[in-house]
Amino acid sequence: MQSRNLGFVLGLLALAGTVACGGRGVTLPNPTGNYSNASLKGSYVYQIHGFDTAGNPFREVGVFTADGAGHITDGSDDSSTSAVATQVTGSYTVAQDGTGFIDINTSFGAISLAATLASSSKLQLIEADNTANAGGTAELQTSSAISGTLNGAFTFGLHQEIGAQSHAPAAEVGRLAISGGSGSGSMDENLAGVFSAPNVTATLSAPAAFGRGTGTLVNSTTNFTTNFVYYIVDNSKFILLVSNVNAVGSGTAELQTGAVSSGLSGNYAFGSRGDDSTFYARVATVGEFNAASGTIAGLEDSNQDGTISSSMSLASCYTAAANGRVVVTSVLGSACTSSVTQVFWMVNPARAFFLNEGTSSVEDGTADLQQSQTFSVSTFTQQYSLAMDGLDTIPELLSRTGTLQFDGAGKLLLNEVVNASNSGVGAQSPGILSGSYTVASNGRVVGTLNGNLDLVMYAVSGSQAYALQTDPSFITSGMVQLQQ
Repeated sequence: MQSRNLGFVLGLLALAGTVACGGRGVTLPNPTGNYSNASLKGSYVYQIHGFDTAGNPFREVGVFTADGAGHITDGSDDSSTSAVATQVTGSYTVAQDGTGFIDINTSFGAISLAATLASSSKLQLIEADNTANAGGTAELQTSSAISGTLNGAFTFGLHQEIGAQSHAPAAEVGRLAISGGSGSGSMDENLAGVFSAPNVTATLSAPAAFGRGTGTLVNSTTNFTTNFVYYIVDNSKFILLVSNVNAVGSGTAELQTGAVSSGLSGNYAFGSRGDDSTFYARVATVGEFNAASGTIAGLEDSNQDGTISSSMSLASCYTAAANGRVVVTSVLGSACTSSVTQVFWMVNPARAFFLNEGTSSVEDGTADLQQSQTFSVSTFTQQYSLAMDGLDTIPELLSRTGTLQFDGAGKLLLNEVVNASNSGVGAQSPGILSGSYTVASNGRVVGTLNGNLDLVMYAVSGSQAYALQTDPSFITSGMVQLQQ
């Protein structure tokens, strides 16, 4: 990846609101909530994906330790340019509504992150600097888990904008049975539109400080080795960063539990994103489907290269294997075909990683079992954290985070900071945006704010939804989560 201090892409966009260098000094108006600096205390595992202002992708993972009083006292950072466990220190602020800023030194140098707390154990992040634009998350690390070795069967999802094997976009999902620092299993891969399903083996070093370790993932068909750095979140989750020279990729692995041999069963909401032949991050999709007795039916909304497709019908067939692998095939008329369109790997009966087999894009995501069979406007009545990132077709990098308030009767308020790369000033506040929302019984939520920001969300529950911006030429997506 090239330097993150490259010149800005020229543009005309200027957002209304307070302007502050690197996003510092931005204050969101009218905060509500019970958060403070004390809400952020402990070690948090973070992962960030984004681009510098020249369009070069980067990935970053690590741990920062917050003392509950505004100081980042320690930590470790690895990135797609320097995977050497750079020490992290810095400072942070958390406002009453859970929004704030985290300033830390990393392997990229000093960076500023705009954060919104979903809870004291989970944060949504965007980069607030004027040199880069990114989105991500941070989760409270379980201290008792970081000194032990990883054991069990883990389902993983990995996305590489610049693949280690061929420097083309790649997505991998699969399953690894890990014991004593070794692993074996299988995965499905979409490498620049070419699909394969190889067996894999892995090695993992014992974790050191901050639950950090290194490892390898070997494709048994090509004998190619992907190197990675990992950080343990808890006994059931770790994140990983591809560390091959010039590669850019990261992902998540979650402990597989429950009866996964039946595969998908019930109503699921999902979100995915990926790269196409035009540019990185030019495709994003959200939707919902019902899976039962080998058939899938549902709806999806997608945005590819700025073209919006709304409420498109889904109809597929699927078969499940004992290891939790679910193969989805197309339908011709009323008959199932042998043409594979997607592969899901179950984490548990309520969650899965998946990838698409399409040749025109490299797209992957997650699906979660919906916790309600029927949704309505009154399902959403409180304040939620929101984070979305992506770009438009200029192309301009664009990300936002803040609080989204539903009143339970169709009124919506968004209190956010936005980082638009063409503004050249980093994150800033456009003020409170007001609007309205509707909710369909399948959990499809449509929101319009100030007449110029349109969102479609598919609810997992009254506490969580996958979100997609549906304005022409904008390709941003993310998550909405109830603040606790």
